[in-house]
Amino acid sequence: MTARLPTRGTIYFCFVNPTGFSGQKAATELAIRGLEERGWNCRRLSHPVFDHYRGKRGALLRYGLGLLAAWLRTLRLLFSPRAWLCVNLCQTRAGFVRDLLPLLLGSVSLGRKRIVISLHGSLFMQWMPSSLDGRVFRFLLRRAGTVTVLGERQRARLIEHGISAERVVVLVNSCDLEIISIEATSAKHPLQTEADRPVRCLFLSSLIDTKGFPEYLEALQQLAMRNGPSIDAVMCGRLVASEFSGRFRNLAESERWIEQQLTAINLSARVRVRWIKGAVGADKAALFRDAAIFVLPTRYAVEAQPLVLLEAMASGCAIITTRAGEIPTILDEQGAVLLAEPSAESVADAMRTLVLDAKVRRRYALTAQARFVDRYQVHRHIDAWEALLARGMTDRSPRAPQYLPVPHAD
Repeated sequence: MTARLPTRGTIYFCFVNPTGFSGQKAATELAIRGLEERGWNCRRLSHPVFDHYRGKRGALLRYGLGLLAAWLRTLRLLFSPRAWLCVNLCQTRAGFVRDLLPLLLGSVSLGRKRIVISLHGSLFMQWMPSSLDGRVFRFLLRRAGTVTVLGERQRARLIEHGISAERVVVLVNSCDLEIISIEATSAKHPLQTEADRPVRCLFLSSLIDTKGFPEYLEALQQLAMRNGPSIDAVMCGRLVASEFSGRFRNLAESERWIEQQLTAINLSARVRVRWIKGAVGADKAALFRDAAIFVLPTRYAVEAQPLVLLEAMASGCAIITTRAGEIPTILDEQGAVLLAEPSAESVADAMRTLVLDAKVRRRYALTAQARFVDRYQVHRHIDAWEALLARGMTDRSPRAPQYLPVPHAD
């Protein structure tokens, strides 16, 4: 029987709980699992999300009742004066309303030093400090002793919003996907070309057109008309309606276009592509493990720091992506192909280079994997969380480091 760890403290995590995948939720659950393994008592204060694309009266009623129940659960903060509150702040006006009560209750019961606000999106990067959104955003951030962001660009923007620099901490994402061995990474990129072995390529994300799935499919179609090694490609993800889509009028139009592209590509002798409508757990891990090249040519207007890129790094993939959002915080030119303009042509050219040159492909993959191992493993992420929470354990308010975790040597 495993000995029970002594409780190190109670942490309330406030976050939205959508029915589908959410990077914010995934990041929160990762922190909760890691902290619980170290003896922290983590409590979930999850909030419902209203689906604007299925806005029927019954859905609105269910959302209202769910939000009321969530707010009632939040009252337990009043009876936990030595706890911590960590709020994943939503960057919409509806999110501001949802998160206001936990922040106000936490301010009364816990004090500002024991409140952490985490920003996992980057919508706030577009707001002017003098705008209504900017003013409300700033009011909410000032309820917390610490605000975490994903990179230095976001940190600089918060300082422009008037948040004091010592309260803003860069806490980079992580993932708990198993790291494959260096030998397995090298085997994915054999230096001696095997004629009967196709190069495996993967796109995995929510299928919003500005995430780059059209450019990925169009690049594959261009490659299908050129000579070279055969390619076994996968596009994995579910179609998602988004206000940041720019190419298709609705999901039905997107799906028709995808099916047409798949049919055209699969007529070629060189390229085969499959559409997998979502993968989790072992199925997702297998896709990353099998892929030699991971492609995410995102130009998503509010891109933050996609977890899939960290998963690709851990899995020994050669990565093609962009400089959107806080991607440059985790990847540079030595560890990935960073496209300045993610057009179908530039994606095709980058894929062609990596497909043809296994030496270059292997170098990118090993460099990115080593960077993940050195800086972004889960235990380092949880170390950073514990260092951050320790700031609220004393009456003093020490100056926060700019980055957590700091690059280190074991």
